[in-house]
Amino acid sequence: SPTGAVIRDILHRLRDRFPCHVIVWPVPVQGAGAAEKIAAAIAGFDALPQDFPRPDVLIVARGGGSLEDLMAFNEESVVRAAAACRIPLISAVGHETDTTLIDFVSDRRAPTPTAAAEMAVPVRLALVALLQDDGQRLVAAAARGLADRRQRLESLCARMGEPERMFEARIQRLDHLDH
Repeated sequence: SPTGAVIRDILHRLRDRFPCHVIVWPVPVQGAGAAEKIAAAIAGFDALPQDFPRPDVLIVARGGGSLEDLMAFNEESVVRAAAACRIPLISAVGHETDTTLIDFVSDRRAPTPTAAAEMAVPVRLALVALLQDDGQRLVAAAARGLADRRQRLESLCARMGEPERMFEARIQRLDHLDH
């Protein structure tokens, strides 16, 4: 449901960790016809054209419930659609103790829908800190490389001597031959 607690929890966690664009394909998750609609949604995302902005990851989620409430996620059509999906798929059906067949064919299984959101995106602040650290290390490595090359150039220059002195004897000989 686009207004249910599960999607609100997922969106809240995504907003806290790494705000991103989310596409919701609402389908019924229990009752008659639910399995076919879940399978069609998975296949529909997977069938989006390559030039269309495709999702980086799919989260198939629903809150907990009785075994009967979760039966749509044990249906062959859902399991086959999840297994065939080329987009990485996280199964987040039910709560930690709930297990459905879609869990076994998904790329990842999350114990809760909120945990699926955590698996789907990094923590933005941690990523920014990592990038800043990598940037500082890159600047330090470049500075070390420049210092090493400067030292080598200075060493070569010291061994070579002054260019004017290198040619003094030849210039003198040329002047002598000229006279």
